[in-house]
Amino acid sequence: MYIDTSSLTNKEMYKFLIGGVAPRPIAWAGTRSKEGLNNLAPFSFYNAFSSTPPIVGFSTIPRVDGRKKDTLQNVLDTKCFTLNCVSYELVKQMSKSAALLEPEEDEFEFAELEPVEAVNINAPCVKGALLVFECELQQVVNFGDQEGSGNLVLGEIKYINIDDSIYNNGYIDFEKLDPVGRLAGNWYSTIRDRFELKRG
Repeated sequence: MYIDTSSLTNKEMYKFLIGGVAPRPIAWAGTRSKEGLNNLAPFSFYNAFSSTPPIVGFSTIPRVDGRKKDTLQNVLDTKCFTLNCVSYELVKQMSKSAALLEPEEDEFEFAELEPVEAVNINAPCVKGALLVFECELQQVVNFGDQEGSGNLVLGEIKYINIDDSIYNNGYIDFEKLDPVGRLAGNWYSTIRDRFELKRG
């Protein structure tokens, strides 16, 4: 079978991406609005792109009604964000934080998580996250205004907040970090196996 992507709908193409690019790490992004309201949201279009400078990126897709996701608007306004690693013990709260709340609603509160201040940027972190990247915005790459068009948020990691329990002589203890990856549908993966978790 050979498929011309121009013949696919947005939904069909999306299914190929989430089924074929897997498992995907999760960018659990903490941001703050210019009014001072905290926001937390997971994004599974996420990866690392450079080590010098240290660049990571994640993509946000607009809401169904065309409005920017709160995360993107906050990053554009404040030029910074945190990326909190999703360890298995936090996966239920991560899923709950994916709820489509309005800008004035707090995902930390909704997901029963405690925010803590990033050390060097104006953004919140997840208390209990074992690894947090504090990032300054490098650029946003917009891919258009059609349904499913993404906005790639690229940030430079300026500071790393890592729990002593997972750091050993310059290396991260992957088993103790126990990161969760995203698959298709309601499926996720760990470094051991896969599991199903409905959103919220």
